[in-house]
Amino acid sequence: METVRSAWNDWCDDPNADMELYLAWARRHAEFVRPHVVVIFRDDQPECILVGRLENRRLQIKLGYAKLLRPKVRQLFFVRFGFLGNTSAENMELLVRSFKASLDNGEADLAEISRPRPMPQLDSAIASQFRTIRRDHFAAENEHRWLELPGTFDEFIDSLSRKDRHEFRRHEKKLKEQFPAAHIQCYRSEHELDSLTHAMEQISGKTYQRALGTGFVADDETLESLRITARQGGLRGCVLYMNDEPGAFFLARAYKHRLHGNYMGFDPKFSKYSPGLKVLMHAVEDCYDPEYPVRELDLGWGDRRYKRMICNRSCKDGVAHIYAPTAKAISLNFLCSAVRGLDVAARWAVENSRFLQRLKKAWLDRRALRSGESTDEEP
Repeated sequence: METVRSAWNDWCDDPNADMELYLAWARRHAEFVRPHVVVIFRDDQPECILVGRLENRRLQIKLGYAKLLRPKVRQLFFVRFGFLGNTSAENMELLVRSFKASLDNGEADLAEISRPRPMPQLDSAIASQFRTIRRDHFAAENEHRWLELPGTFDEFIDSLSRKDRHEFRRHEKKLKEQFPAAHIQCYRSEHELDSLTHAMEQISGKTYQRALGTGFVADDETLESLRITARQGGLRGCVLYMNDEPGAFFLARAYKHRLHGNYMGFDPKFSKYSPGLKVLMHAVEDCYDPEYPVRELDLGWGDRRYKRMICNRSCKDGVAHIYAPTAKAISLNFLCSAVRGLDVAARWAVENSRFLQRLKKAWLDRRALRSGESTDEEP
C-alpha cells in the first residue's frame, strides 16, 4: 500500500477511502483479514485504485428492522468512494475481472461494492462478467442528498422556500427569546475532543436513534477516528448550548472540498425550538469561513425532511453484492434476494398505506420511549 500512498492521497476525495482511517479501522477490528487493494498501472504508473479489504464477518439478513439471520461469511468489502483515479470503462472492466478472479479462486464467498454515485460503467462491467445467478437482486437504493454551496450564505438562505425561511426565522426568534444566553460552540482541534464528545454523548443518550441502536456512541473506534480527523484538520463539531446545557449537535468531517455530515441529534425537551435546525444552519454558514472553505455539504444516505429542505442535489445509490460460484454462496444469494424482495414489497405497502404508516410510527415511538424523544422528522 505504501508504494501507491502518493496517488491514493492525491485521488481520494472522501474520508471513507482515506488511507489513515482505513488503517485505523483495520487495527481495531478482529474481522479484518488483510488489505485487498487493486491497482491498475499504465506505463509503470498507477492509474486507478480500488480500495478494499478481506474480512471474516457475520452477514446481517434483515427484514425491515428485524434481524433474521447472521451467517458467517468471508467477504471482499470495497469501501464507499473507493474507486480512485481514472474510472474509465476500460479500467472498470479490469477491476471487475480482478475481483471476479478472487471470487472464482475461493478467496471469499461474496464481494460487496458500494456505489456512492451512479457508475454505469461499473454496472455494465458487472453485468457482462457475472451471470444472473451470481448477482444480487432487489438491492436497496438509498436517496443520497448533498448541497452544492452557492456563492454566499445569504444566497443559500434565499434559495430556500419561503415557508422554510419563515420557519427557520420563527424558531430562531423563539429560541432567542426563551434562551437569551444560548450559543453555539465549535470544536476543531484534538485537545477539544473530550469536551465535544461529552456534550454529544449527553444528547445522544436521549435520542430515538440511540433507542434503535444507531446514532453517535463515544466508543474507542469512533474516538480514534475523530482523533485522526482532528490531526488532519478536518474535525467540525458544533454544539448548541441552551443556558449552558447542551441541546443539539452536528458532527461533520471536512475532507478536501467537501464537508461530510456524520451525526446529528438534539435533546427532545427542546424540540419545540428546532435546535437541530439551528445548529445545522450554523454548520452551513460555517462552510463560508475563509480559513476552512468547502464547496459541498454531503448529508449522506436518507431522505429526511431537513435534507430535502437544504439540499439541492441528489441521486440514488446503494450496494451491490456479487457471489462466488459455490453452492454456499449461490444459496446465500437466493436467501438474501428473497428477503430483500419481501422487504421491498413491505416498504411499498407501508408507503402506500396510511394505516401501515401510522402503525410503523407507533412501533417506532414505542421503541423510542426509553429516550423520551418523538420520531418526527424535525431535525
